[in-house]
Amino acid sequence: MSENTQADLPLITALQTVLASKQIPNMLNSQQTKALCNSLNCTTIELAERMLPLAASFSFAPKSDFKVGAIAIDKQQQLFLGANYELEYGPLSGSLHAEQSAIFNALSHQADELTDLVINAAPCGYCRQFINELANANQLKVRFNQQSYDFPQLLPQSFGPNDLGVKTPLAKLELNAASQAPDFAKASYAPYTQVQSAMFAYQGDKVIAWSCYLENVAFNPSLSPLLTLLSQLTLNHLSLNNVDRFELWEHKDNRFSFKQELQNFAEHSQKPMVHHYYPST
Repeated sequence: MSENTQADLPLITALQTVLASKQIPNMLNSQQTKALCNSLNCTTIELAERMLPLAASFSFAPKSDFKVGAIAIDKQQQLFLGANYELEYGPLSGSLHAEQSAIFNALSHQADELTDLVINAAPCGYCRQFINELANANQLKVRFNQQSYDFPQLLPQSFGPNDLGVKTPLAKLELNAASQAPDFAKASYAPYTQVQSAMFAYQGDKVIAWSCYLENVAFNPSLSPLLTLLSQLTLNHLSLNNVDRFELWEHKDNRFSFKQELQNFAEHSQKPMVHHYYPST
């Protein structure tokens, strides 16, 4: 664990014992959560609150210098960490919020229904709109500043998937049989545009991080696969030094492409990128 996470020494010691590792985890499975709660004599929510500084330590915020951590909890009592991520170049819109990071982390691990979202700062309106895309948003509890709220309290008179007749809001990503790159692109959640896009970071021939497109009814909070990919690298204790190339896979009939966004980043980071269409033409 890094020096800036040493304040809660009982938590750090318990994590190192249960995980047999000194690395900050990006998730805890249900058995690990139970063991830690027993060791620290705390509830799952109390554990998540204590782990928020660890989640925030994954933040990359060169523009705002405002580090936010979030932890999503599913009904199996698994914990999924997330943190905000900002691009060093370009407009302020080039940022991923901690809540989005934690939610994608949960979805990428095939998390069951999310029950709680614990944050070290009040969620902004942008994030509240994104959270509203979740299939169980009305049942979700959001906790910050030692207070717990039913999510509808935070976004009254909301505009969401139901308003556009979406029958299957954001839930599990269809990854059970995913083996080829297009399978991950097909797992994109895009009920409004049907766009299928996935990005991968490679070290040699090995995929070390991946992401796919997640859409929002209000469009602007839709989740860029580039920002999610960079967040996933950070949550896995990897940096751009570990990346040899980026790949983008998109359906040939997509209404728009993330190629330019990834190309801009590849040029900035001096990493090669490869763009694929499927089905092949």
